[in-house]
Amino acid sequence: MKKFAICAMCALLLISSLAACGTPTAEPSPSASPVASPEATPTSTPVSYDWNAMYAAYTPETVVMTVNGEDVSWGEFFYWMYNDYLQYFYGYSFDTMVDSSMNVGQYLAANAMAYCAQYHVIDQQAKANNVVLTADDQAVLDEQLQSDIESLGGEEGTEEAMYEQLATLFVTPELYEYINRMSVTYPRMFITLYGENGANVTDEETLAFADEFGFMTAKHILFVTVDDEGNALSDEEKAAKRSEAESVLSELRAVPEADREALFDEMMQQYSEDPGLERYPDGYCFEPGMVVQEFEDGVAALDVGEISDIVESSNGYHILLREPVTPEDDVLMNTSEVFSLRYTAAVYQFNELYNGWLNEADVAYTADFESFDIASIAA
Repeated sequence: MKKFAICAMCALLLISSLAACGTPTAEPSPSASPVASPEATPTSTPVSYDWNAMYAAYTPETVVMTVNGEDVSWGEFFYWMYNDYLQYFYGYSFDTMVDSSMNVGQYLAANAMAYCAQYHVIDQQAKANNVVLTADDQAVLDEQLQSDIESLGGEEGTEEAMYEQLATLFVTPELYEYINRMSVTYPRMFITLYGENGANVTDEETLAFADEFGFMTAKHILFVTVDDEGNALSDEEKAAKRSEAESVLSELRAVPEADREALFDEMMQQYSEDPGLERYPDGYCFEPGMVVQEFEDGVAALDVGEISDIVESSNGYHILLREPVTPEDDVLMNTSEVFSLRYTAAVYQFNELYNGWLNEADVAYTADFESFDIASIAA
């Protein structure tokens, strides 16, 4: 069975944020890393490079690569190399091996190429799909600009002073505007194609997505058997919890089947000690691997509308009620926001579409950079 990485939904759009200023976040998001996470071992003596001298090796307008025939300048390409170096490899030598296949210098160039491709594909596809930024999008950009001005210069800061500081990080005004504009263009393109909160995704498409990834929906009444620090309660306390769970289950079993769900909801509000109840009052829609195994197995064993026997997990005693999966179910995820299954399906479709655009993109170095090695211009 496939597994949908829900956590990717709330990743930042930006593959790598500006080192000295924030940028708007967006959901959903493309995959950020074109190569494996760096695992280089630092040298005993930190290396210091003259990045200003390296930047001066070419004019900022020099064309390094193309994305579907669109030029990418040295200034843009260089920024991504520099930013990655600051984030991951500060003090490392370019010839330090990241893994068995590439060194730091090669990693920086590969990532820079991937970053540029991702941004340019967003820009190109937004134009192809007639994506138009709104007044709200512009307000986000204006707010971000003001925030960055104040972050770098205080309340008396100016845009001119901000750009002077960003120049030390090899960020031109044009690059700053481009990165921020793409950060609102990506989610605007999602809305254009799939509607607010994925409203354009049909019920059939949403339920097919849920079936593909094995989503289930259930409510539960939880009697916890651990304290606030996660320590197990005493045997006597656990026995009392078990007895309470059995009493509630007996009461549920005693009413006609047609009345059980309404009573279940009442008793869930009265007895359940689940800390997530307030956030997910209508139950959890989850994919395999998102809940404790006993909970998942217990729900999978039920028919829709069926109530379980008492299920014990590391959290306590559960009484489960399996619900039908619907497009508006709230999907369980480790985020501060709650998203519907329909929106989750839309995110999946959009990420698949975007990754397809990337895979089909014609990305190539210009002739002068086909054998580019940052170590050759290191100073």
